[in-house]
Amino acid sequence: MYPLQLVTLNNGLSLYIPDPALVKTTYQKLVATDPRTIFPYWAKIWGSSDALVEFLLEEPIWIENKQVLEIGAGIGLPSLSIASKVHKIIVSDYAPDAVVLLKKNIEYLKLTNALAIRIDWNNVSEDIVADTILLSDTNYEPDAHNSLVVLIEKFINKSSTIILATPNRLSSNPFIERISQYIYCSKNYTIIENESSIEIAVVVLKN
Repeated sequence: MYPLQLVTLNNGLSLYIPDPALVKTTYQKLVATDPRTIFPYWAKIWGSSDALVEFLLEEPIWIENKQVLEIGAGIGLPSLSIASKVHKIIVSDYAPDAVVLLKKNIEYLKLTNALAIRIDWNNVSEDIVADTILLSDTNYEPDAHNSLVVLIEKFINKSSTIILATPNRLSSNPFIERISQYIYCSKNYTIIENESSIEIAVVVLKN
C-alpha cells in the first residue's frame, strides 16, 4: 500500500490520499519485487475529477436521491464529495489498492450509503444497475476506447444517465465522436492541474 496523508481539499472535504512525494519511490520498490506492478495512475486527484465535482454541485439534479455508480474512480473524489446528496453510491476501481483506499475514506467519512468494490469495466456484472454513472478521465488510453463505448451503450440501454469528464485532448476526439449521438448537454471547465490550466469537458450522455 502507498503511504497516505490526510489532506483537506479545496471543497472542504478531507480525504486520505497517497503522499505524492512517495508514490514514485514506493512504486519503484514494488516493481523491484514484482516487475508486473502497474503504475498507480489512480493515486492522484486529476483535473477531470475536480471538474466533475464542480459540475455535480452546480447541477445536483443528476445525482440527488439517485443510485450512483462511479467506475474507474481512483481516489473517488467525485463520489465522496456528493455522497450526502445521493440515495446510494457504489465507488469502484480495477486496482485493489485503490479499492482499499476507497473503503478507508468511506469509513473515515462515516458514509452509510456508500460501498467500494472492485470493478473491471471490461466485464461489469449484469446485476449492477444505477440511475447515474460517473466516468472521470477514463478515456485517456485509446486502447480502452472500444470497451468504454460498449460500457456506455450497455448502461444507456438500461436507461442510465452517464456523466463523463474528459480533458480536451486530440486523442479523445475519436472517442467523443463515437458517443456523440448520446450527448444531451455539456459544460467546459478550466482547472489548475500541476500549476497549469487545462480545459475539461463534462458531458451528459443519455438516450
